Amino acid sequence: MLTLNQLFFSMLLPAIVCGGIYAVVVYIRAYVGEKTHLLWLTAVALGIGYIVGYLGIERKLTFLPIESRHWLFYFTLFALFSSTYWDFSGWRRLVSQLVYSVALPRILLNSYFQYTWGTFEGIIWWVCLSVGIFIFWNIVKQSFSAIPSSNTSIPFIYFGISGGTALIIALSGSVRIAQHAGTLVALFAVIWILTIVLPPNIKTDSNNNSHVFSISVSPVITFLFVGIWLNGYFYAEAPSASVLLLAVSPFLAQVGHIQTIQKLEDRKSVLIQVGLIALCVSIAVIIAVVRSGFFGGDAY
Repeated sequence: MLTLNQLFFSMLLPAIVCGGIYAVVVYIRAYVGEKTHLLWLTAVALGIGYIVGYLGIERKLTFLPIESRHWLFYFTLFALFSSTYWDFSGWRRLVSQLVYSVALPRILLNSYFQYTWGTFEGIIWWVCLSVGIFIFWNIVKQSFSAIPSSNTSIPFIYFGISGGTALIIALSGSVRIAQHAGTLVALFAVIWILTIVLPPNIKTDSNNNSHVFSISVSPVITFLFVGIWLNGYFYAEAPSASVLLLAVSPFLAQVGHIQTIQKLEDRKSVLIQVGLIALCVSIAVIIAVVRSGFFGGDAY
């Protein structure tokens, strides 16, 4: 059971920092205009919020990472740097995405490559994980525009995915890694709440939504979710089916492009998209609950 002190430094304080930065960013973008060079500031709110939570959980910064989760701090810094140019089209973004997709599993799973997997097995895992990360990254980017009519839907979706992640990893036996996912829960929750309570007159025009994540946020979301999921699966024994369901759940937002769904009212369309994602996350959690032996017996 987490103490109040741990909850404050891992969730409440990061949420306060993230919420404060995000509120300022929204007002700046509203009054200055949707300048491309300002879009990455939303990534800053998430990134700085997570860094505060990381330091609150780990209590110190490990300059030479010892355990896999220690890389999450440095991944966040890389993601923040990448977000500064991610909204600009061109080869630089694609090359960065390819390099990061290949590098992330090799760095995070170094102990597996050195001590557990043979050469051939390691290559197979490396290729599969790199392809999976690249695909997930694109799913994240596409999800931002899949529900354009709703301010609150996108942060709510990632709030639910991070909540499912925290619960699944906690059920798998790693409270420490679950805390890192819990920090994401707090960050997306505060952004979701702010998109509801901030006054509508901060929008620069009726067709422009200052709250919606731009693709510059995708490096931060991808790095953190991938880092936590790989830690959860390989070092906390989270069920593979649960992790896969969490990873593909944002893709269900694309059902909004189906012609039948497009004919519905915006609210009904959004409810279907969010409902399918919630169902996918719920199934992932149920699998983890059964796998944990919560109902007794040898559930595995």
